[in-house]
Amino acid sequence: MIFNKPLDPYDFFLQSEDKKSHILFSFKDVELERYKSINYLVHIKDDQFAGQVEIWIEHEELYDFLRRLLQAEHSEVKTIHLKAISSEEFEMTLIDQKMGHYEIAYSVTKIRYSRRGLIETTLKGSFGYDSEFLNLLKESLKRINRLLS
Repeated sequence: MIFNKPLDPYDFFLQSEDKKSHILFSFKDVELERYKSINYLVHIKDDQFAGQVEIWIEHEELYDFLRRLLQAEHSEVKTIHLKAISSEEFEMTLIDQKMGHYEIAYSVTKIRYSRRGLIETTLKGSFGYDSEFLNLLKESLKRINRLLS
């Protein structure tokens, strides 16, 4: 399934150049009083593999990701990281491949309980990012940052 538009004003979407892979951040909730953060259900489809995990991202982490993304156009920033409050659950890196080409590397881990103890499932991979969507990503992140500010 390929999404042409995010579903909510606070969703954001990263799609591969070959249109076979994507990461969709679906907005669920926001915390503005105690610990400014935003809750997402992250859907990943990487060619024939797929997974999802629910995460919280703190405001400062999201703001830093946006700031570094905006700086990347005018500097030597080579990698831009985004991680969940529980970094073992979700971590993503945009890697500048020069000339406006980016690679997205990601790792999601879901931990669940069984009678025998914890079961940990990890989906890890990377794909070339379709930078045609870069401006849309920046605008989505600015909108999210305004919500959290």
